[in-house]
Amino acid sequence: MYTVTGPFGNDIDIPESVEEDLLNFTLDDLPGAAKCLDVNGYVVVRRVLDPMFCQRVRRAFDAEVRRSPTPILRQKNMRYERNSISEDGFVENPIFNIQDLRSGEFEQFRTAVLDLLTHPAVRSIASALLASDEIKLIESMFFEAPAGTWAHQDSYYQDSARELGKCVAGWFALEDIDAGAGRFWVSPGSHRLMPVVRNSGENRFSDHHDHYKDEVLEIAHGLQLTCKAPFLAAGDILFWNSLTLHGSLSASRRGVSRASLTAHYLRRDDSMLQFHSRVRSQELTDYHGLPVAVLHDQAKWSNQLVREFGYRFPDLYMAARKLALKAVLSHSTASRSSLLHPRLEHLRQEGAHIGQGGLGGLAGVAGGDAPVGGE
Repeated sequence: MYTVTGPFGNDIDIPESVEEDLLNFTLDDLPGAAKCLDVNGYVVVRRVLDPMFCQRVRRAFDAEVRRSPTPILRQKNMRYERNSISEDGFVENPIFNIQDLRSGEFEQFRTAVLDLLTHPAVRSIASALLASDEIKLIESMFFEAPAGTWAHQDSYYQDSARELGKCVAGWFALEDIDAGAGRFWVSPGSHRLMPVVRNSGENRFSDHHDHYKDEVLEIAHGLQLTCKAPFLAAGDILFWNSLTLHGSLSASRRGVSRASLTAHYLRRDDSMLQFHSRVRSQELTDYHGLPVAVLHDQAKWSNQLVREFGYRFPDLYMAARKLALKAVLSHSTASRSSLLHPRLEHLRQEGAHIGQGGLGGLAGVAGGDAPVGGE
């Protein structure tokens, strides 16, 4: 075991091999994996993908993305930026929504990622966890350098419009993740123990994101939640519930990467609920029979113009994004009922949708419809 300081300030032991880990499942026991997710809020499924699939993604990233001068939308700050390289030589600004990349310029990388995220084995797991044969991919991200993502519930940024907690996400290891590389962590049982921290009032994302982060940690301390950072080898996937508290650790070793993908899945007949405030319409494309949502399709000239504006005038871009997001949230008519029982509470869909035009369109163009926690 490798010991580091965890997200709640206490020391945690991190397994350095699969033999030191628990809650391991394979494709042969998907009902058991679904039960584990329901009870613990997360599950690790081993040997889902051939490591050659993972290596293909990394080779395509090296060939097309690493040295590209093209600004790309980033996960941590939702800005259009060129690659930022760490002292250890890894790209440190994660990519948001690989399916939005231009297929011509990033054809190999985009194809390799989507082949992996829509692989039949992945689809079978996601279907079992969502209890539906009809599912869709709604988001994706790529990481290479350690990320150090704050503690959060995905529900704060996006969730199922049908019922909170009915969105499932996966962290896909593209290499054997070193214990000191900033492992992905989860808080077992937090999806049942922890109330949903609502995206409103003094925790509203557009104005008080830092307050939200502080409150999450305060609740975690009060509930005495624990933290696990499982070992993942290339081809393993950790799935978690959208109400499960999670994040990623900061790096504690130099010179190690944590090449990985994250992806979020919903039932096909469900919709994405954003910021507990609006149901977000998504354009769906078909990829090998699986619907894949695109938000900022770079094949469209209008999105290319937004990208160039965002890259050349980042302060103006972020100011416009913030104003648009505040307008969308203030005009939302989503349910404001208490979420103390998140697994039973439903949000009303009637009246929650703001279309792609007007305020909703402005927020989308400005990037305001994108979550910032994500991993």
